[in-house]
Amino acid sequence: MSVTDKQVAALHAQLAGRPLEEHLRLFNKLDQTDNVGYAALLAAGLFEAIRRRFVRDGKAADRSEIIEFVAVVRAAGDESSDAVNPDVAEQVILHALGRGPLPDFDDETVLGHQIILLSALNAQANYSDAELHAFMVQIRADADELLE
Repeated sequence: MSVTDKQVAALHAQLAGRPLEEHLRLFNKLDQTDNVGYAALLAAGLFEAIRRRFVRDGKAADRSEIIEFVAVVRAAGDESSDAVNPDVAEQVILHALGRGPLPDFDDETVLGHQIILLSALNAQANYSDAELHAFMVQIRADADELLE
């Protein structure tokens, strides 16, 4: 199994800041067999975005920087900020940084936080079209590797 062009297009639409309707249209075209590939793409994207944001010179940021980032996400004032549980968000980031296992959160909670955190990290990175394309190429390769 590998990541499909449809999965990449759906996530790209979201990360490129296109209208929500476009992302949902593309996402809703994915059939149930696409869930694993899309989840792998999302996870690979989040891990890479966290690494880019919170690792400098091979050293992970301290917890206070993570707490501050989560607070900024929650203070954004959009609908997703209400959906962010700071404990879950911090644990997802810490896990991605190799600082312990992810507590036993339900899959829906983790998925929701992954989407919000990836979108927030992407918005903060403010990628050009070329940089976003390169990011998507990298995370697709990473996700394909996860699926092998």
